Amino acid sequence: MTDTKELHKALIFTSSSHRRTCRERFRRLDLTDGQPKVLAVLLEREGYLQKDLAKKCHVEPATMSSVIANMERKELIRRETAHVSGGKRAFAVYLTEKGRKTAEAANNVVIDVEKLAFEGFSSEEQEQFLSMLERLGKNLVQKQN
Repeated sequence: MTDTKELHKALIFTSSSHRRTCRERFRRLDLTDGQPKVLAVLLEREGYLQKDLAKKCHVEPATMSSVIANMERKELIRRETAHVSGGKRAFAVYLTEKGRKTAEAANNVVIDVEKLAFEGFSSEEQEQFLSMLERLGKNLVQKQN
């Protein structure tokens, strides 16, 4: 029987190594934690309301407000007033030209780090690993409550 802590140790080691490698490369693009994820989401589709962007990025709305404010100061994004049901105002978030270029550079970092991480793995092994990892995540999400 294997040590029941092996998955825990492997996930912590892998996550920490991945985060450290990405963080160093994102820092070269003047990006802080949380910003690459926002850029990636907006690169796929712009115009998310701030609260929906927070949900899509799996962060609290207050955290997203701080990230967005910082990104706006760096001229990576712009907010436009959007009217929502009940006559309320919200902000839709869009990339600036600088933001689009930075998002594309951040996307290249993700691709490069993935290539580095999967060095020596066959295509089949990569697909199998990602499939299993996704299944692990789904099992944990389903069992949370």
